[in-house]
Amino acid sequence: MIFTDVFFSASNSNTDNLVQLVDSQTNEDVNFKRITSWIDGTAMDDTKVDHIIYRKKIVGGNPFYYVRTDVTAGDLDVRIFGVKADDINDDTSALQAAFNTACKLGLNILLPAGIMKTTQGLLLDFSWQGTVKNRIRIIGKGLGNSVIKNYGPTSIPLFIKGPSDPSRPPYFSVGDLTITKPEGETRYGVGLLIQDFIGAEVNNIEISNYDIGFQLVNVCNAQISFLISKYCNYGMYNERTKNPEGFTYPNLLNFQNCTFLGNVKFGAVIISGHAVKFDSCGFEGNFGVGLQFTFAGYNGREALSLINNYFEGNANHDIYFETSSMTALSLISNTFNKSIIGRVSDVVVNNLSNDQVHMSSLSNSFGHSATYIPSASSKNILYMGDPSKFYLLNNDMHQSSLES
Repeated sequence: MIFTDVFFSASNSNTDNLVQLVDSQTNEDVNFKRITSWIDGTAMDDTKVDHIIYRKKIVGGNPFYYVRTDVTAGDLDVRIFGVKADDINDDTSALQAAFNTACKLGLNILLPAGIMKTTQGLLLDFSWQGTVKNRIRIIGKGLGNSVIKNYGPTSIPLFIKGPSDPSRPPYFSVGDLTITKPEGETRYGVGLLIQDFIGAEVNNIEISNYDIGFQLVNVCNAQISFLISKYCNYGMYNERTKNPEGFTYPNLLNFQNCTFLGNVKFGAVIISGHAVKFDSCGFEGNFGVGLQFTFAGYNGREALSLINNYFEGNANHDIYFETSSMTALSLISNTFNKSIIGRVSDVVVNNLSNDQVHMSSLSNSFGHSATYIPSASSKNILYMGDPSKFYLLNNDMHQSSLES
């Protein structure tokens, strides 16, 4: 068998229509097919040669163009760009080259098992897409198997930037990946930032030891499931940019089976959100507020829904909800378990406006550990504001009558 670097060298004169080769980077079998047109159907020329997927050779003074046939199925294995994933070699340049090519060609990005050492941030920018506007997925081999370990200092180890026109979204998904940094480094940067998207999917991602673990900026209509963000300052921080002004507030966000664990300041923060749901998520052991949510009345009145979530061991409130406009929120079948003596109220609703707040609090359990001492100063639900504006529908279980 012939290696790819040999076949495309000046000394090789083979111009067969289909050739079976061995990839010089991965040592795996690969086929190349001779072509005359690029992925979008336009005529092939030197400007479309990337030397990895689309390649060129000169024989007898004539150009011959070839394409890797495995990539035409829509998936790009980053190893063909030289990614080693051995936690020794710096994979930054190879990963970035793969990201750039995948974005240009509209290909899914396949990450290998192993630890991909990076020393700079990685950027997947959908505004670079030209004639090929496909949905792109970043697909790893699972938590702890595909690992991006950033040795920094890097502000954003993985930045997914939306298209220049968010009204025509390509959509995007990322899954089965761990993002972390070496032990002992200070918490800085954002582990995974997704910005300027209508439509995004995040599944089975673990992030640890950053200032902000996971961040959505100017994003709506997103599904986030099995996200683990731990040991950061902020497990999650979602917002709309002010300067320049982003095109959307955080809304139509669905968090399912996510975990916000042991974060120093907040488990999760959402600024000026609406139509946001948390379902079967855990907020545990955060040294500040478990979930902080602000509502400002933009584009809808239903602010927040919480269903079947678990709150325990948060040093401050489990939930702090602040509104400056008329709104509604619902808490259904959630578990609140106090374990820190002298801790503040579980759920705080702070009404900064003169408008109505409608809250459904149904079948939640407000309990405490065996060592916790109930106090009348620590309420299960604490409302701050004009009491005549608060409409509460409630049939919760309260283990302590002092705190109900």
